[in-house]
Parts: sequence; structure tokens; C-alpha cells
Amino acid sequence: MEKNRKLMKNLVDISAMVTQSTNFFEIKDQIVDKMLEVVEPTKACINLFYDNNFEHAYLVCSATLDYIPKAFPQNSKIGTKLDFKESYPEYIHEAVEQKKIIYIEDIFESPKAIDERELAQMEGYKGRIVFPLVLNYNVIGFMTCFLTEEDSLEELDITFISSVVSLIALSIEITFDNEHTKELIDKLRESISNINEITTKLHLNNDVNEFMESLNTQAKRLTKSDEAFIIIDDLNYDYKIFSAMENRKRKKIDFQKILLELSQYNEDGDYVNNTDSMIIDEVEVSNYMYYKLKDGNKLLGCILCSNNSQGYTEDDFNILELISKQIVLGMQLYKYNQAETKHKLIANELNILNKQQKLIMNESEMNLENDKDLYFYHRPATVIGGDFYHAQVIDENKVAYIIADVMGHGIVSNYIVAMIKGCFKTLCYNYQTAAEIMNKLNQILYDEFDKMDVFTTCIVGIIDSKNNTLEISNAGHYCPIIIDNFGNIQSAEGALCKKNVPLGVLEDINYQQSTICIKDSSMICMYTDGIIEIKNQNKEEFGIERFESFLSKNYKLKKDDFIAELKKELENFVPKHNFDDDILVVCLSNK
Repeated sequence: MEKNRKLMKNLVDISAMVTQSTNFFEIKDQIVDKMLEVVEPTKACINLFYDNNFEHAYLVCSATLDYIPKAFPQNSKIGTKLDFKESYPEYIHEAVEQKKIIYIEDIFESPKAIDERELAQMEGYKGRIVFPLVLNYNVIGFMTCFLTEEDSLEELDITFISSVVSLIALSIEITFDNEHTKELIDKLRESISNINEITTKLHLNNDVNEFMESLNTQAKRLTKSDEAFIIIDDLNYDYKIFSAMENRKRKKIDFQKILLELSQYNEDGDYVNNTDSMIIDEVEVSNYMYYKLKDGNKLLGCILCSNNSQGYTEDDFNILELISKQIVLGMQLYKYNQAETKHKLIANELNILNKQQKLIMNESEMNLENDKDLYFYHRPATVIGGDFYHAQVIDENKVAYIIADVMGHGIVSNYIVAMIKGCFKTLCYNYQTAAEIMNKLNQILYDEFDKMDVFTTCIVGIIDSKNNTLEISNAGHYCPIIIDNFGNIQSAEGALCKKNVPLGVLEDINYQQSTICIKDSSMICMYTDGIIEIKNQNKEEFGIERFESFLSKNYKLKKDDFIAELKKELENFVPKHNFDDDILVVCLSNK
């Protein structure tokens, strides 16, 4: 949101520079500097063609690059004269010829930029984006932005720079043709002031309708039109039409037909005087002007003005182009704000669910009979994890627990976790063995899992503190690791823990159980795959052997010390804040 405000503020500041100056060459560097304050390209250069001569391009802001002034001497014309054919790579020629933006993200991989690699290496840039300067359908130059390895451009940044380029083209026209400059500048000053005001309102109340209607009114008044229409054909707007009309007798206008007709034109915009080719609602329009609203190559709609009694001019068309850029930028800001609001609501819900999940799992830490402790360490990869653990007291000697690794993360996984927990708690009171609980759990959840196309690996265990036994039923999960009183490691996989398919995969399946004697075990460790599959910067997995080594060294530690050492071990192995998967480790310690 803050970046959006800065983009709009700087665009307004650049607009003010353009309308307050009649000499582009005096403000060109300030324009570039103001643009680069809010977007990531490290450098930007403006090149001009004089007198429609494409043999040479004149670099008019050579101070922005260290190397070029040394390589090419200044001459009498404004800017450094360069041989356009020889000095510029293929993709810049393509951008100029086709009047389109071209973004080369990696100079050292693109075949179109082979000849540029030495300069890129010398100047320390990796990417380059080209914006043609188009005035009255003619390319009068181009601006290129240079990006280093750390720089990046989002779609909103490209739209912002494109708007700046339109203002640069306007400034150049003012510089070379001052005949109608004063009137145009007065119009633009007023327009920009109003645009700034309504854009601020868009940020404050997010009312895109008011924004569009205000811009439409501006277009109608500044171009002295009888009618002005903004037609939006985009799913995010459910097809919107904004109109400003003097002729109130019109009842119904086929805007879909108008948009279809304009979409077939090759030019992005045009104005036509003294013609009857445009018919709106069966009324002939003698003078009309339009500009397409485009997000990259995607047509979002158009802005259309008609029936200027004096006929449209290049100044009118430039104003319409400027307003069209503001409309597209406003649309993008609106969609961004909508998405941000949605993300905030989701994030708030996820934080609530995260707290609920922690409360659910914290209830499952308990001291058992015969000096046994049941505790866990949980680190979700996202706000809401797909790993889940819950323990339920059955009687004074028995505790049932469940460990599940739900496919996926977020709200869906939390919903599944909630179902598993609710079913498990109920089943613990009605069934006596781990296998019975697991089988019934699968029967209850299968239909729901099948509809959602999800599954979960799972272990159900029943700890009998009096008889020192652990009863286990396994649905496709990792088997526990057993550490004896001397620190020796024993995997329960095999006869002690028989695996089966995950919950939700097969409807008719018979889960079995195994019984482990835990009398001579100092620790039984259960875990999900997140801990053994995390990778360091060399793409090396933490792995089962490293995990078992950690357990054999630290199994005698008390709960808090054990968890502290585990955190340290993992953070030393993966020195980053976020892990790629949930981590859940559950320990049954025997003091």
C-alpha cells in the first residue's frame, strides 16, 4: 500500500515537472531520478531520434552511465550520437520497430543480447527493459532501464514507468512545438491536480467507481467533447461502463459492439474528424477519439470521446493518452488494494487458527504415571501447518495420542485437522485399542477426504504407563525411533510397527497394531517428514542418520533443554527463517 502511494505521488510530481517546463532537456535527469526513487532499476537512459532519422540515436542522459561518455564523444546536437544499427542490440531495434515494451531479464542468457554482454559485465547489470517513446504514432526515441542481480520489476512497476514514458514524450512535444503550449499546459495542470485528488480518494475509500467517473468527466471537459465513455471489459469489474454525456436522450448503447470494433484496430489510439464511420446507438458521430486500456498485451477496455464540434487535435489526443494511463494504473492499484484487503482478512483468520492449533496441541503436553513425560516441538512452515498432534487421557494409566501429517497447509489442512481431532476424541472413549481407533477414523473420514482429494499419514498410539507398553497403529507414517537407557538407537519399523496406507486412500482396509515394551527405553521419538527432509544451502537433507545422532546425544535432557538444543541444531543446519515443510517431533521420555 505504501509503495502504491509513492508511485502515484512521484507520477504526479513528474507530471508537474512536465507541465511547468517548456524545455525537456532541463528536466530530463530530474524525471529519471524521480522515477528511480520508487522502482528498482539501478539506472535509466533516454535516447532520441532527431528528424525521423533512425540511423543515429542520441543518448541525452549519458551521465547515468559511467562507461558510455568515455566511449563516445559529445557533438553539436543535444546528446551523444550513436550509430543505432551498430550500437544497440537486436531487441531494442525490435522494440522501436514494433512500438512495444521488451523486457530482457537476463542479458547473459538471451540470444537477442549477445552483443551487449561485455557492456553488461562492465557496468554490472543483468537485465534491461526498453520503452519506446511514441508521439503521434511515431517513435521519437526510447528509454531503457538497467537492472542488477538484486533488482526486479513487477507489473505495477512497468505500468508506472510506461506512464512516465508517456509524460516524457509529452514533454518532448512541448519542447519542439510551443505554438499551443500555454493552453495545453494550463489544461494539464488542472487535469493533474484533479487526478491527484481523485487518486488520493481511491486510496482512502477504495471506490473505483468514483475514480472512473471523475477521470471520465475530466476527459470530456478537457477535450471539449459532448460525450465520453470509459468501457471496462475485465472480470475483476464485472463489466462496467462509465459515461459523461450532454445528449441525455440516449437510452441504450451497445458498448460491447463498440469495444469489439475498437479492439480490431491495430493502433492503441486514434482520433478522426469529419467522418460518419462511428455510429453510437444509431447516431452518426462526426468526430471521435479513443485510446485502448491495456495491461501489457491484455485489452481491459477503452476510453472514447466523441462530437467535439471543432474537431480533435494532437493536444486532445495526448491528454486522452495521459488519462488512459491513469485509468490503467488506477485499475491495477484497485485490484492490488482488493487483493491486499483479502490477504489481510485471510491472514487474520489464519492467525486465529494458528492460536487455536497451538492451544489444541499445548493441551497434549502431560506428565504420565511412572515418571513419564509426553511433550512435543512444532514449527509450521506457514502460519497454519499440516502437521498435527493430540493426546487424550483415557484413564489414570492410559493415554491415547495421534500424530498426523496432513497433505497441504493453510485453511484446508486446518479444517482436516479439526475433523481428525474431533473424531479422535470421540473414538478414544468408545474403543479400546489403537487399531480399532484407526479403522473407525478411516471409515468416518474417507468420504470427506475423497471429495476433497486429500489424505493424511497418521500414527495412533496408546501408552500404558502401568504395564510399560506402547500400542501403535500406523497409517503410512514414519515409525517411532526408540532410544534405550544407554543411548542406542532402534527403529520400530518392521515387526514392532507395521505400516499401512495413509488415511483416506482406501475405504475398505484393516489397520493392525503392534505392541512395544518401553520399560527399558529412555525415549520414544515420533516425528513427521519435515525434519528429515529439510535441506541446507548445498541441497543436502538433514536426514534420518543426523536426526538419530542428535537423539542419541541429547535423549537424557529435560524437556526445555531438549527442545532448545533441537532448535539450535536445525537453525545451524538451515540458517533461514522459514522452512519448506512443517516440523513436528513428539517425545515420550522415561525418566
